Amino acid sequence: MSKVGPECERPDALPEAYRALLQQLEAGRQVTVDASALVEEALAVWAKPGFETIASLARLRFEPFPYQLEAAQVALRRMRGRAILADEVGLGKTIEAALVLSELRVRSLARRVLILTPPGLLEQWQQELDRKFALPSLLVQGGSWEPTFWSGEDPVVIASLPASRRAPLRDVLVAEAWDLVIVDEAHHLKNPQTASARLVRQLQSRYLLLLTATPVENRLDDLFQLVSLVRPGHLGTPAAFRRRHAGLSGIESAKNLAELQRRTREVMVRHRRSEVARMLPRRLAETLRIRPEEAEAELYRLVADGVRERGRNGGAQETLELRNLLRAAGSSPAALAAVAEAAGWAEVAARAGAIKETEKARALLELLSRHRERGEKVLVFTGFRRTLEYLDSLLAERGMGHAIYHGSLPHQRKEESIRSFERDLPVLLTTEAGGEGRNLQFCHVMINFDLPWNPMRIEQRLGRIHRVGQTEEVLLSNLVSANTIEDRILSVLEARINLFELVVGELDMILGRVGEDFDFETTIFRAHVQSAHEPEFQSRLEELGEQLARARSGYLESRGKTDTLIGGSPEE
Repeated sequence: MSKVGPECERPDALPEAYRALLQQLEAGRQVTVDASALVEEALAVWAKPGFETIASLARLRFEPFPYQLEAAQVALRRMRGRAILADEVGLGKTIEAALVLSELRVRSLARRVLILTPPGLLEQWQQELDRKFALPSLLVQGGSWEPTFWSGEDPVVIASLPASRRAPLRDVLVAEAWDLVIVDEAHHLKNPQTASARLVRQLQSRYLLLLTATPVENRLDDLFQLVSLVRPGHLGTPAAFRRRHAGLSGIESAKNLAELQRRTREVMVRHRRSEVARMLPRRLAETLRIRPEEAEAELYRLVADGVRERGRNGGAQETLELRNLLRAAGSSPAALAAVAEAAGWAEVAARAGAIKETEKARALLELLSRHRERGEKVLVFTGFRRTLEYLDSLLAERGMGHAIYHGSLPHQRKEESIRSFERDLPVLLTTEAGGEGRNLQFCHVMINFDLPWNPMRIEQRLGRIHRVGQTEEVLLSNLVSANTIEDRILSVLEARINLFELVVGELDMILGRVGEDFDFETTIFRAHVQSAHEPEFQSRLEELGEQLARARSGYLESRGKTDTLIGGSPEE
């Protein structure tokens, strides 16, 4: 990547070409319309202060934390827009990178911007840019794409890293001259031989931001590779770097550590949670394991055994249907009846339809009554529309005021539901789409009526209210029926990685260490159908728990190594 520093950083002097145009004006000579426009643009840029002032603050739709503003200023002033943002998980590297982007754009220094990110973060980036920074963006999913839209307020291009490293998208991105490139989860670039690292080296960009909470894993060379991307030659040649800093027993024995920390801080910003005074409030989680009535328990066993029998040799489509059937059985009889009927499980559909109220629903009503007495608003999550409709009817029969929210509602109805919940109603019943990207911090109580098999979705639900701006302790209640898959999943996650004590973002770091293509939900389903009986399934889950525990230990070890090599945050 080209190594070019920012232009027009400070209003010290006008560029020479613009001075000549001003001299023509002073002499009374006629200039063209295009030349006059250039003069006006030059004066506008010249009038902006240096990077010690954040000129884009007025455009923001939120208030960044001071340390986030500091990180953006350091990246712009001292690192000239080429930096590694390495804050610990949960401190907002996305916010810091977007602040740099916003600041460069308001100064007309970053029209053409590319963000490369893991596929699961594409929409999150788009929402952050839109709702917090008022920046338009364009998601590029892969395949053929032509950047023919460059004009005016150009959208920020957001693409997944896997799609971007494959033709034909790779060829288009490499041919473009970018002003700013941002790479999220940049620890994927530490091996210079990978397609991802080769792609980033080929991109042409004046400014480059790499985002990662773990710039160092197991090798000192990891740090060298990332630093060399943002500032080639900064740490010398690979051979010279190893002679200067590599110890005999790995990272722990690195030589000339003070010098390495000093050099690293010249291109890297890192804040620890312990250094940041303003933190999110605590979250308190409880799991209520509900013992279902015999009819419901027997129905669940019937579904689980049937899915196990059919799932061993099922094709892709049947596997998807069976997985959805088993998930619905863990949610509510209403959801199970609908899914079973569509899949042709007539007996299951009939038996589920006959169950009108469950022990889990009674537990929910009791919780809601308790919170209503204390004047607390409650966000209730479910993964199924039929369960949402069932709970809607149940609360209406009991005279409990509530709003509903799901992805199929018209935009106006969604807005009305959120407003009603905030102003008047004590309960919001919602599916996974509930409040996504919205300000729900006025609520601090959440109930999971059912639980996703994917723990990332559990964290995403919690993130609706446990986020920047929340001032109260967050109370979370999980309702699970005993001896269901959800019950077993939660037991593993709580026992082996302390799921509900993790900071937002740490779970992703842990799951990513289990395997590059690891999919939690698929792993759980395979463990179920490949087990001859429940004890074997439990044994497989315990093996998964061991993997998760090792991944958590590895993440914590990596975080410690990063602290050792990098030290504290840079001083101004």
